[in-house]
Formats: sequence, structure tokens, C-alpha cells
Amino acid sequence: MAGITPAVRIGGLVHFLAPDRGAYDGWICMTGAPTLSPKTGTIATATGPVTMDTPRYGAVIRAYECTPLLKQVITALRAQTAPPEAILIVDSSHSAQTARDFAALGATVVPYPKGEFNYSRAINVGVAANPAPLTLIVSSHVLLAPEVIEHGWRMAQSHNLEVVFWTPPGPQQVGEVEFVVGRRNFTGRNGMSNSAALVPTERLRVRPFREEVFSAEDQEWTRYYLGQYRRGLYRIQTAAMQYLNPNHGEKVWSHDKLINEELAIGHFVNRRLIMPDRIIARFLRGVLATLRRRPERARMHFGIAKAFLMANFKQPVARSRYF
Repeated sequence: MAGITPAVRIGGLVHFLAPDRGAYDGWICMTGAPTLSPKTGTIATATGPVTMDTPRYGAVIRAYECTPLLKQVITALRAQTAPPEAILIVDSSHSAQTARDFAALGATVVPYPKGEFNYSRAINVGVAANPAPLTLIVSSHVLLAPEVIEHGWRMAQSHNLEVVFWTPPGPQQVGEVEFVVGRRNFTGRNGMSNSAALVPTERLRVRPFREEVFSAEDQEWTRYYLGQYRRGLYRIQTAAMQYLNPNHGEKVWSHDKLINEELAIGHFVNRRLIMPDRIIARFLRGVLATLRRRPERARMHFGIAKAFLMANFKQPVARSRYF
């Protein structure tokens, strides 16, 4: 994988760190006398990370319908070697029957407030209702193998980190790739993913996701976290995490979702991406896709180039939505 070099081998898995010293961002500003919380059993300092041997977390899932896949997602969570203390479904259906269906799964149903749907608000509502010291933000389209949560948390803790997230493996990736995302190697695209992320609940309450960030709110929050706490986030790319969104994945993808994400990243996270040279590069990629007779890809690149150009003159506004 470009830009990543192996550091150590742990338990048969190759462990990776970023060579540009971004990994070391998580290892500064860790001083201060620790105190033990009798309620959570966690150790926290004014500058240090939240620590605990076994992750104590509530799982927050956003959903508007009770699908067979959602049932599998909840079954997989309960099968974890470190299962959640609570499963909370933020219900944006505004349907009494759907709420009953969610409750029948054994989940705590958290009603989404009346009004226009906002993805960030849905997560914030779930976090506010979570009684556990850690929050697992997990998509209703994600299946996790039984050891994923406990292994990921302990690996993050071994690096003095308190945030861990999972993504599917990269193209042609062999085995599991683990590395630290820090200030120096954060691009605006490789930060925390809302598909599956374990975060101290209090961090998300002190600074919730911004509702005006209509997409890529997880990347915007990553930028905030890296700047505020000066420590990294532990990223695990693994086939043990399956993202099964029928509308957006490796073989099927949403044109609107990609444009929304790219535009939000360019405006709210990494302004470098909407500079003229990047716009030109996007346009040329559209031309290349046209020559290769890939009209859908060409439409996507032209659409992103146009959106980036307009974002230089006016703050983009879009609605959060499920894709």
C-alpha cells in the first residue's frame, strides 16, 4: 500500500505505521496525573486518552426501516467477544410499526426529532442516549466478525489511542492492514468512518458532529479531533468488516453520494481539494473516462469539477440523506 510501511508483525497480522511520522501524533501531550472513574472503570487525564482493558460501549445504529440485514447486524454485534452494553437504533421512520419492529430486535429505540432529516443530528441523538463510556457508531449495512471490536480496541490502546475505526480492505489487499491516522498523514479522506467507529462517548458529547456538514461529517470531526487532542486515530482495513449497502459499494455506487462526499470534504475539511489545479485534474479525469467509454464515471468527474468550482464562490448547501 502506497505510503505505508510495515512495522511489526502481531499475532500473524502485519502491523503498519505511516512513514511520514503521522503515527507519532498520537504519542504527544500525554502527561497529567490519571484518575480512576468508579462509574466506568476508565482512566482519563486532562490530556491523556480514555483507557480500559475491555471496551464498554453502546452501539448506535441509524435506520429508517427494519431490514433482514439490520437483524444480521444486531446478531453480529451480540456475537462479539466484547458485546455492546446497549444497542440503540435512532429511528427516523416516524412510523409506530417500524419502532415496534426495532424494539422487537431487543434494541432501545431513540426517536429522531421531527423536522428535516440530518445525518449528523441522527448520530448526535444516539450518542446523547448512550449510557456507556464508549460509543460504537455502526451502519445498518455493516457486518462485523466476532473478534473485531475487542481486537481493534486493544490494538488502539496499545498505541495510547482511544479512537479506532474499521474500513473494508483496499483493492488487492492481502491480510489485515492497521495504521495510525495522524495530523501529518490525514488527507480528508482517510479519517474516521461513520460506518464502524469506536469513540469515547464524552468526546462526541463535548463536540458533536456539525449539522451543516451535509456529508463527510466524520472526516470533519476527525480534523477537529486531531487538532484538539493532538493524538491519532487507529485505522483497521479488514475483510472482517463487510459494508453491504445495496446502493453504494464496490460494484454499485451512488453518483449523488460521491459528489456530496467530495464536495463536503473539499469545503469543510481540506480546502486544497477545491483549488483550480484540482478542479482541472477532475475535469481531465472526466475527459479520460469519456475516451474510455465510461459515461457514468465521466459524469461523476464532471459533476465534481463543477461542484468544486461553484464552492469557491458560495458555500455549498445540501440535504443529508441515506443513499
